[in-house]
Amino acid sequence: MIGPGTTLNGRFLLQKELGRGGMGAVYSATDQVLQRSVAIKLLRDQRAGEELSRRLRLEAQIAARLLHDNIVRIYDFGEAEGTSYLVMEQVDGVGYNKRWRDLPLAERLTVLAGVAEALDYAHHQGVIHRDVKPGNVLLTSTDVPKLSDFGLSLLAEQDDAGGVVRGTPLYMSPEQARGRKLTHKTDLYSLGVMLYESATGSVPFSGVPLSVMAQHANNPPPPILPGTPDVSPELERLILSLLAKRPEDRPPGGLAVAAALRDEAARLRGETVAPGEATPAEAEAAGPMFDVGALAELGEGRKAEPAGARKARRAAKAAPARAAAISGVEAADLASSPLVRKMLRTILAEPVLISPEERYLHGYYLAYLLVGSRRAGMLGRKKLDRANADRARLILAMTYALNAPDSEAAVAEAAQLFEQGIEVRPALSPAVLAKFLARRETPAQRRTFRRFRKAIQEASPYVREHMTDEKGAVNVGMIPRSLEDLARLAPRREVGDELVERWNRLADAWREQPEVRDAVLRYVGGAADRDSSAAVMWPEVVYPLVEIARWQRSRESPWRGALRFLTSRVLRIPDPTERLHRTLKRHLSGRVVEQLDRSALQLERVMGKGAPDEPADADEAESSGAERMVVAADSARVGAIVDDVDRRARDGRVSLVDLDPIRVSQSQLHELWKEGVQALREGAGRPGAEARRRHMPLGPYRLAVVPSIRGASAGQVVIQGMPGKQVELLTPSLRSAGFRDRPLLAAWLYDDGSLLLSHVDFRNSVCYVLWDAPRGRQSVYTDPAILHRDLEAVAMEIPEAVDRALSRRFKPQGGAR
Repeated sequence: MIGPGTTLNGRFLLQKELGRGGMGAVYSATDQVLQRSVAIKLLRDQRAGEELSRRLRLEAQIAARLLHDNIVRIYDFGEAEGTSYLVMEQVDGVGYNKRWRDLPLAERLTVLAGVAEALDYAHHQGVIHRDVKPGNVLLTSTDVPKLSDFGLSLLAEQDDAGGVVRGTPLYMSPEQARGRKLTHKTDLYSLGVMLYESATGSVPFSGVPLSVMAQHANNPPPPILPGTPDVSPELERLILSLLAKRPEDRPPGGLAVAAALRDEAARLRGETVAPGEATPAEAEAAGPMFDVGALAELGEGRKAEPAGARKARRAAKAAPARAAAISGVEAADLASSPLVRKMLRTILAEPVLISPEERYLHGYYLAYLLVGSRRAGMLGRKKLDRANADRARLILAMTYALNAPDSEAAVAEAAQLFEQGIEVRPALSPAVLAKFLARRETPAQRRTFRRFRKAIQEASPYVREHMTDEKGAVNVGMIPRSLEDLARLAPRREVGDELVERWNRLADAWREQPEVRDAVLRYVGGAADRDSSAAVMWPEVVYPLVEIARWQRSRESPWRGALRFLTSRVLRIPDPTERLHRTLKRHLSGRVVEQLDRSALQLERVMGKGAPDEPADADEAESSGAERMVVAADSARVGAIVDDVDRRARDGRVSLVDLDPIRVSQSQLHELWKEGVQALREGAGRPGAEARRRHMPLGPYRLAVVPSIRGASAGQVVIQGMPGKQVELLTPSLRSAGFRDRPLLAAWLYDDGSLLLSHVDFRNSVCYVLWDAPRGRQSVYTDPAILHRDLEAVAMEIPEAVDRALSRRFKPQGGAR
């Protein structure tokens, strides 16, 4: 039995119980290794399976990276005697749920402003809480709020039986109550419920849990009664905007909410703003303040430094612990270019949520862009350097143009980015790349994307001269279109708690040891060690940089190692790779360095060519690491990431297998339907009945009709054979054979396995479906002109009869290919 006096894993001594809740009991404890007081949350028996435990551990590990004054710090996550536990910062106070009624409204609003700031910070790190409520807000002895239980939200979403929405119904968002996909706006709704309760004295909805959930999903909140003490019209509007049913109608983020709450608190206290002094809202809008001294060791002699940076650098050398001050700063605050700062602030104004797997893939691509600036030996730069800089600029420029409110001005500013040759790679984060990919998911988005790309091309002479191919299209290569493209670049590996723990250990050293940052950035070279924004690179980017460095070092030949020793140790010529090696061994534990080396060996299995002792290959590894990652390492996987105009073949297009489509008539589909109904009647409940259903081949795919013995005005046809999915089509009723073999469906096959379908739907309208096999993507069209443009954009041959194939007057052209 675990309780007071128990020592968990020989390290954490439980002392007394501090409280107990739905997720488990909390104990005061002592970390006997670091000799500090901590809080230990013992999680209740989950009984939810290995997968939930894995995801819970991953979320807790990522939440451990959240360093903010208003977030309870997570130190560790482990298991002992079959019980999971969380090691957290110990807060010397009580929960907001036990104290808020004793506070005046101005103080309540100040507390909730701190919670809003904490949420905004977490959301910009790609993390949502999912269970924001008064019991998860702890107050210190001076009433400073600390948001707790990040990383435990998965438990709040699971019933003991599994699969049932649980959480805390009183504070649950409509989308959470409906079991839909959540965004960061779900936390803002829950904060709105807390604000409603703090302002009026009660929650907007009450009753049994299912009733409360239904009210959150469907009912408007009860109006705040006129004359409610201290509730101004502005505060009421803020509350109602947070409680909007549609996430898109809520405020964009927590920072705006915090600014409004602080303004209201100041009004209630009767505070006035002196002339020339920024209001709380204006101060919030200006962005977080930071200590430049923390950035002091980013690199001696960088070209441009903030005022007073030299003095700050000396101060930082005397007090390196101040480096932790950068933990709440973002690249948008540190980028040396005002234009880049503006672009980043626009792009990142609304947070984007990123899963652990997405963090890994996004980080590896951004590391690839940075490593392209590595020096080749002692002379010259690698040929990837300019191309990678252009790729990064294109990603930032396009994402900004697609998110900016004034599109015409945004295109001009994007062109300016290219004309001035501004270096942006150190400022990019997985959040920026995620926003870039999110604007290319649907056919409509891809059309808009191409339109803006063309506009930037027309506005920028540099783009036309250096980034346009012989066919007149913007083409710098290696621009990802989807997560599948990113997966072709990164080594295949499981994104589990061990990898996330290594990210975190390296993140701690990066944040706390300026020497580690400087060594990594000097290894990267280029502009990274001269750009302050590099100080806040996400660990998912830093880790592959270090991994690649150690992989390259492990592959160097004996003569290269001897030369390195001579230059760095004897001649005292700084060698970035050797300096990074020594710095990591000095500031990371031996266990973490060993894990990094094992990870580099995994990289070697994916990308290595030849034995490490072969001089030619070793030279190639030393001088062209990033290029080998893409060009020589695993061309079969990387080959599909070609260029930003989506051409998938060097000869210019993907050809049709046959000029003429495979046409399927209503009578043919009727026969398949009859056979399916017969099999359904005869084999109901018998094993193998489904297997007896007949299919019609469509190249590598098969067409089947879903039988139904109930009356219906529509038939259902499925195309099967795609990995992990099928294409579903609704047609006119198949209960009859139709009139004169009326064609209902036409199909064209492509050389790369793609499939184009034209079919009559249940409303007797013609629709089109494109199955893009290489990318595993399905697109649906009703306008043949839009279909033509999309096929042209991806360099796929356009069937001449695509809009006439279902006509009874259709004549085959002949000519299989």
